Amino acid sequence: MDPTPLRILIVDDEPPARARARRLLAEVGGVTVVGEAGSAGEARRLVSETHPDLLLLDVQMPGEDGFALLASLDPRPAVIFATAYDHYAVRAFEEHAVDYLLKPFRPERLAVALERARADLARPADWSRRIEAMLASLAPGAPATPHLERFTVRVGNRQLILKADEVLWFGAEDKLVFAAVDGDRHYVNLSLDQLEQRLDPRRFVRVHRAAIVNLDHARALHRGFAGGAHLELDDRDRTSVPVSRQRARRLRERLAP
Repeated sequence: MDPTPLRILIVDDEPPARARARRLLAEVGGVTVVGEAGSAGEARRLVSETHPDLLLLDVQMPGEDGFALLASLDPRPAVIFATAYDHYAVRAFEEHAVDYLLKPFRPERLAVALERARADLARPADWSRRIEAMLASLAPGAPATPHLERFTVRVGNRQLILKADEVLWFGAEDKLVFAAVDGDRHYVNLSLDQLEQRLDPRRFVRVHRAAIVNLDHARALHRGFAGGAHLELDDRDRTSVPVSRQRARRLRERLAP
């Protein structure tokens, strides 16, 4: 027996894009399109009226964008972003999107995204973790958003998902921010200030205006010139990350037993 069709609302301000999405959804099958919306306001009304399982959602729209629409929905359907711009990928996964499709996407790629949506919707809610998160949010000084656990980087035509704990350090050069993993670097669409706010402070620490390190990979701290230092990491290249004079003392205190 076929699974119950996914009830999908298409949200895109361009009629040709909505028509193509509807055609591809029909080609893939296993879904019911409950409506189309060309703006956030129209989508909000249709969500209230049709209660879709899933939004196939564009990001850039006149007025409110796709992220603003999601923020206004409670409860919120699952979402697959479909956009022509890859620089929204990190934000999309921070918003717990099921998947992120770059236009023009093929039916095979759409089919993969829909299977992920079905698996996500079929997964039983982990109420204990939700309750813990709610209680934590009520604690004094609790962070407004969860720590960044994973993010995407562009590798050729693919979006590679990196786990934050795999990163040795984040650095900046020529106004571009990169994530350094063992033997490679990947450019990310977040500033170091944004990363400093989002990363787990128990693991990641800002050691320089141009560097954030993962202390899980710290091997040795070497004194440098004029009160500064260099932090040696445990990768095969024994990477040396500069530590500014202003931050060196705090880092030594942090590393002290």
